[in-house]
Amino acid sequence: MALRWGIVGLGIGRAHAQALQKVEGVELYAACDVIPEILDAFCQEFAIPHRFTDFNKMLESEVEAVSICTPHYLHAPQTIAALKAGKSVLCEKPLCITVSEADEMIATAKTAHGKAGIVFQYRTEPWAKVAKKVIEEGGTLVRGLYQAHHYRNQAYYGQGRWRGTWWGEGGGVLINQAIHDLDLMAFLVGLPQRVTARLANWGHPQVEVEDLATGVLEWATGAQLAVHISSVGLGAPIRFDVTMDRYTLVLEDGRLRLGRFQPTLSEDLQSNAEPWGKPKVQWEDLPIDKDQPHGHGEAIAAFARAVLRDEAPPTPLSEGLLSMELMNGFVLSHFTGRTVSLPVCRQEYEDLLSALKSGTVKLKRGEG
Repeated sequence: MALRWGIVGLGIGRAHAQALQKVEGVELYAACDVIPEILDAFCQEFAIPHRFTDFNKMLESEVEAVSICTPHYLHAPQTIAALKAGKSVLCEKPLCITVSEADEMIATAKTAHGKAGIVFQYRTEPWAKVAKKVIEEGGTLVRGLYQAHHYRNQAYYGQGRWRGTWWGEGGGVLINQAIHDLDLMAFLVGLPQRVTARLANWGHPQVEVEDLATGVLEWATGAQLAVHISSVGLGAPIRFDVTMDRYTLVLEDGRLRLGRFQPTLSEDLQSNAEPWGKPKVQWEDLPIDKDQPHGHGEAIAAFARAVLRDEAPPTPLSEGLLSMELMNGFVLSHFTGRTVSLPVCRQEYEDLLSALKSGTVKLKRGEG
């Protein structure tokens, strides 16, 4: 018998339906949305037999796995409810809004009958897999720079009242578009020990959240990584250059360039007798197998295959916590004006978010 799948939230849910209908052994069984007209059209397009406007009613049906594709503020309660109902759950990014919610989701998943995973498609990219291997072989992290710009105009934020709000979205560019970038950084180099950050709203006066974010990540070893993110920058490619003891790796537009040091940095810094001496650097372009399955659809399909085979999810909820630690850390650092240690203090962030939702604390335009 096919695995009976339900989808709640039929915006990005469309991508889930398109990916899942290609997975052998999966049946698009149910869909849920609060707008009946959208629900009816969606079910007709994908030949889905069961339709619900009440998520809890869908959970009472014979559905076995659920894609959570609703606005951010619903991710935690709906994921937890589905897991407690015995369903497998694939949650769209971001995992949730706060690290406290993430903790509860992960704890629920540990005792649940079903599988639980999150969609982070950057991890499926061939270049990301090569970069991960190279960084693991490169030795101790030294320094890095990450930049990414995800342009969004005001019409984008006008699509829904929850967008661009602290109560509904939980933030701006960091939690929506750049959550993929934060996840990629955590995937490649791990979480830092400390975060120092500044936020601003440069070009979206109608919303209350950030469209610019700059931060410095620090590790206990002394390594530092600078991060610059925005939804107002345009034209600059996603770029990540990172230096380890043995290599420098430059990722730009899906291309990887590797510089190998001879000798290593730590060896040369201590043993080179020439005052202006430095290691030799041998550069090469790394081959990438672009034909292997990747992207958003593959991330969805990979989770479905894991459920069908009773295997561990490719990206479990615990991995979704990593980007939440960074995102919450950026926000907390800006509004407290200090460096924040990770993991983030749960209660302090809950208190700050409550103040942001109520408007007693605001991100003032032009002041950063």
